[in-house]
Amino acid sequence: MKKNKSSKYWWLLSPTYKYAEQKKFELRAANASKVAITNALKKYNKRYFIASIVFAIAAQLLVSLGDYIYEPDGFYSDMYMKWIFGISVLIMCWGYLFSRAVEICKAFLEDAIEKLNGDEPTSDLKFGDRLYLSLKSYLELIINFGTIYFLVPACFFKGKSGYDFVSILESIYFSGVTITTLGYGDISPSNFVLQFVTVFQVLVGFSLIVVAFAIYSNLALSKITAEIKSAESHEK
Repeated sequence: MKKNKSSKYWWLLSPTYKYAEQKKFELRAANASKVAITNALKKYNKRYFIASIVFAIAAQLLVSLGDYIYEPDGFYSDMYMKWIFGISVLIMCWGYLFSRAVEICKAFLEDAIEKLNGDEPTSDLKFGDRLYLSLKSYLELIINFGTIYFLVPACFFKGKSGYDFVSILESIYFSGVTITTLGYGDISPSNFVLQFVTVFQVLVGFSLIVVAFAIYSNLALSKITAEIKSAESHEK
């Protein structure tokens, strides 16, 4: 873990990261044990994973409600008001979802770098625990970006009239295809902002798969190998 706080400007880029960092420093200031910090990290990770599912369900319900309200047979049919409704929902969710993606990328990269540098950990998380947290965060990213894609206007995707996701599950499918770089091509963004978001999602996914998973696995295997060699040398 970092000994010094990150720049205050991170509040603008990722409020969730700064919030988590602030809580970690509060635990250290209170001389919390490594077990207490470990439990806090696990609860934090679990809480955000559940939140990603809640956001996805809420997005589906809000869009369904918006479609009804602004349909000709609904309460209001003004297309401009429908756009205002959609953009308002997007802005409310975008800040949290994008912030969380930045936080996951930054936090796991920093942790992996500290492990490579041999820094003293402030928690007693095992490498297996770190891999488990990485996997949950990877699934969380798929759901969060799927929610973002579900909330953007259909015209942001390629097609004569854009592409309108049938449900949140379809957008999560597109998110999974994107982050794993499968790229079937059945759905693709046409707006440059959304194209940037998909590239960012792939980079964040790589930070977990290529960097975090690989480093944690290699370090764990190296530790086990060293322990086996040490035990064999003592036997001799």
